[in-house]
Amino acid sequence: MEEEAEKLMIENLSKNMSDADEYPAMMNMHSRCVSILAHLWGVQKGETAIGTATTGSSEAIHLGGLAMKRRWQERRKAEGKDTSNPNIIMGANAQVALEKFARYFEVEARILPVSVKSRYRLDPDLVKENIDENTIGIFVIMGSTYTGHYEPVEEISNILDEYEKKTGIDIPIHVDAASGGFIAPFCGSGGSKW
Repeated sequence: MEEEAEKLMIENLSKNMSDADEYPAMMNMHSRCVSILAHLWGVQKGETAIGTATTGSSEAIHLGGLAMKRRWQERRKAEGKDTSNPNIIMGANAQVALEKFARYFEVEARILPVSVKSRYRLDPDLVKENIDENTIGIFVIMGSTYTGHYEPVEEISNILDEYEKKTGIDIPIHVDAASGGFIAPFCGSGGSKW
């Protein structure tokens, strides 16, 4: 490591950079980083990117899943419906943190098998068969722990859009991109080709 980098680290060991009141410039840097990443993914000038830093992909998964669960609960309560049976869909190739989210936050994990047909990724046909009014969201992976493949985010999104048109139920996607999301914008035009 360069001497200057080591010196900078040592000088700042005693500082709690996550204390936004003490270090407001960190929040500005945080917002700029979120914006840079959002623009890589196609957010247009003038649109506001919303995001947060986490200490790792497991925390990101848990926060994303919890946000989906809370959104689902609020909608169900507003409609006077039961909130006791939430489920979330993921492929069997999902990393263990996705399953842990379901266990820790009392959500049924609908773990769908992967196969040669689905290229060992989440199978859109199985997603279509397994979504219902209690589905809080879909975990989709960009950089599968099995093969490194990107799951068909756009195809699954289209399925969910069709489901919403038929039922009025909006099911969100959480893209776990810890293993490949940063390089994906530089690799191609996106869509189901990944």
